[in-house]
Amino acid sequence: MSKKKPISKELTPQSKISVTNDRERLLRDIYRPDIEKLHLFTQMLRVNALFKKAKVTHK
Repeated sequence: MSKKKPISKELTPQSKISVTNDRERLLRDIYRPDIEKLHLFTQMLRVNALFKKAKVTHK
């Protein structure tokens, strides 16, 4: 006997908003100039490298 709750396939209003926002963002980003896409991509790589170097310590 599993005590897990059944997973609903319906979207909540909040998740519907995020899905439409993601879709709008993707559609907007498609039409960005190539140089701007390159700039954002390299910025993303730099931030990713910075996070890989970070060490989290707890007191």
